[in-house]
Amino acid sequence: MPNGEVFWPDKEGFQAYGGVDNAFEGFHSWPLFYLMGGDKKFLALAQRQFDVITEQFSRYKRKSSDFEDGSGRETMLVKEYLPDMDWMHQGESALYFYFLNLADPGNKKNKERSIRFASFFNNEDEDIPEYNYDYENKVFKTAHIGSNGPMFSQYDKPYKHGTWMDFYGLAFYNVPGVETMMDLKNPEKAKRYGEVYSARLKNCDTVTNLLSTSMMVNAYMHTGDEKYKQWVLDYVGGWRDRYKANDGMMPDNAGPNGIVGETIDGKWYGGHYGWTFPHGFYFIGDAMVIGGENERLLTGEKNKLTWVREQVKLLMSKSIEDDNGTILVPQKYADPDSLIEYKGSKAEHMTSTNTVSGYEGFTKKIQIDGWYEFTPLNPVHMAHVYLDSFDDHDMGILRETRDKNNNTWECVSDSAVSAKFLGGQNHAYTNFLDGHYDDYPVDALKHSINQVYKQLKKLHGELHSSDTPWGYPPGSEKQWQELREVTQQVNAKKKNKWSESVTHSYFQTYLIYRSTITTEALIHLTMGGLMPIYNGGLLLVSVRYFDPEENRPGLPDDVAALVSYVKEDEIGLEMINLHPSKPRRVIVQAGAFGEHDFTKISYRSGDEHGVISVNDRWFQIELGAGCGINFEIGLSRYTNQPSYIEPIDRV
Repeated sequence: MPNGEVFWPDKEGFQAYGGVDNAFEGFHSWPLFYLMGGDKKFLALAQRQFDVITEQFSRYKRKSSDFEDGSGRETMLVKEYLPDMDWMHQGESALYFYFLNLADPGNKKNKERSIRFASFFNNEDEDIPEYNYDYENKVFKTAHIGSNGPMFSQYDKPYKHGTWMDFYGLAFYNVPGVETMMDLKNPEKAKRYGEVYSARLKNCDTVTNLLSTSMMVNAYMHTGDEKYKQWVLDYVGGWRDRYKANDGMMPDNAGPNGIVGETIDGKWYGGHYGWTFPHGFYFIGDAMVIGGENERLLTGEKNKLTWVREQVKLLMSKSIEDDNGTILVPQKYADPDSLIEYKGSKAEHMTSTNTVSGYEGFTKKIQIDGWYEFTPLNPVHMAHVYLDSFDDHDMGILRETRDKNNNTWECVSDSAVSAKFLGGQNHAYTNFLDGHYDDYPVDALKHSINQVYKQLKKLHGELHSSDTPWGYPPGSEKQWQELREVTQQVNAKKKNKWSESVTHSYFQTYLIYRSTITTEALIHLTMGGLMPIYNGGLLLVSVRYFDPEENRPGLPDDVAALVSYVKEDEIGLEMINLHPSKPRRVIVQAGAFGEHDFTKISYRSGDEHGVISVNDRWFQIELGAGCGINFEIGLSRYTNQPSYIEPIDRV
């Protein structure tokens, strides 16, 4: 809509086909692009969109709510925040908020929000119906938490089939009469499964709640208040204790007394967004990386990501190889000898099309000692480990586990891209850092430019009635009828007409897959770091920049930068002022949050060269018109407490 609101049909109780988190996700690249040097309009638009979407969804009532007393807690956002969602989804939407705070930490409204949002999870919100967190046992009371407190009622209902489940299977394979998710179309079986699901998970924390630690670090960087830091260290510490006590296997659940398997028959698997359902290791790996990175940021201590390496190596010990020698690592675990069938392809490894259920498109997953879904290892987690440790052993794991059927190591490839943030070139970038892909900077920039044109082409097509992939399509005639009505209403509000698939996709994912701003190459090449973990990680890089003339973050106009290499204690930085007649001043900061210190700088510009001692988190340089300079910059990593303090005075 012209004022920035999401198109919304005039249909009572309409809640779209995806969560409110999706409405925020499509904008995370806007403040990120600004803070790297993008036009000021991107910050203004990013802030407007956050404010507008927050206000809009704070008006809409939920289809069903525990709060029908006019308390204001029955809306899709409560106190401007998600009222009852798991942290896998909260983390996705929070990425946008974290970038907004980093881009403009002086924004008083966002600082107040940061403190308020953190208060929902450290029990400081005095109005919350019930506290979310148990300080004594270092657990959240359930997986679905937010500004309305622990939402136990999410579990007090039948567990019905949804088309989104078809690709992931079940959380439990030992419920009598429920062999596949299709059985949940039967009301009686859905009721029975829901009772088991509730008994096991209603009062159970999940390891993916480690993603919440970034929200606390965000509040800490605004205030410097030690209570936020201590909360992070205590909560991550609780999971570290459980990890150590479980023979090096990260458990995915902890009961109300902090005990693994307390509500799941003593099992370390079966938790929400855990080893069995829906994605297995991927989000557990995300949680371990984010928890470890936040510990490193707050304490400066090394080896906080060692547990990620250990977990990867444990999975590698369970792996098999395909015919070309690619290591296939199991992603999921369930009770050995379970009947596990859901949608898949004939190309999948360790599967059979001879299913018991006989459903079209289903494959039977073959287990080895309980492990299943054998695939090449996604490099994202080990890339974060390597950029923390700079250990050759971690680079060796990245090389050993690469997919030999798909070369993402020596080229920038579309097949490596995660469409949610147009990034994923972890193999190519780490190969560049290892000195084996000299053309990566040029290839990455070309690829980014191509991504922009592809996204524009996609948007143009959707605005002129082309179809788009369905994602999770409607699962009943009632849902199809609603989609037809919604499509008619939305098309009546605008000039261009959408197809039903575009309407469904829009109200499921909004602008998530439609962004035309791509930032991964800029983070790699100008900042010397990786994209944050998408589900709520913080930006951890070697350097960032400020423009003292404009009093804003980012590279000044006409200034180009390339971080040519990254080591534990040193980076290479090349900077050029492309303006033919005007000099440019640049402030360089050590780390996204000033968490590092520069030690010394060796520089070379033409015939000039020298060494300067710095021992500070900032230095300033003036680049003459048309001039460039090469730096070798010594870094002392994680020597300062992270902060939103900036080296400029905003006007």
